[in-house]
Amino acid sequence: MTLHLPQPSDSPDELLAGRAQGGDRIAFEALVLRYLGPARAFCSKLLRDPVLAEDACQEGFLKAWRGLPGFRGEAKFRTWLWRILVNTANDLRKPKPESIGDREFEAVPERDVAAEDAVARAVTALPDRQREVLLMRAELGLDLEEIAAALGITYDAAKANLSLARKKLKELLA
Repeated sequence: MTLHLPQPSDSPDELLAGRAQGGDRIAFEALVLRYLGPARAFCSKLLRDPVLAEDACQEGFLKAWRGLPGFRGEAKFRTWLWRILVNTANDLRKPKPESIGDREFEAVPERDVAAEDAVARAVTALPDRQREVLLMRAELGLDLEEIAAALGITYDAAKANLSLARKKLKELLA
């Protein structure tokens, strides 16, 4: 077991991760509380199925807890966590539905539900890697280096996939 020893320059996440590696469940719980909301939103948009997204989150955090002994601190904790969540979501991914336009929406004031649905359909139509990169950038605010590390791709591949995703979205929404 390789423990990540905290360094003076470590962020609060890395300090909590180091404590959690030592068996501190409260430290891990603090990390879960910090990332659960963004993780749910990310998995929901990635998978387009709320039940499957919740399963991906729960399983992803469980894998993170079990995988903490292998966390070496070479990447930021959040980058490591997002990689686990992406891989878990990909493992749970169902075949793409033929149509998501059959969903019923409640009337919500001050929201353009039709536009939101069009964007959701366009994002869903993107190839998996482009959708992952786009959502990690737009929803999680990760920079290209973090996205590349989380997905196990090069910086240039992350940049190219983001560019292609944005171009394809413009085409689909035009």
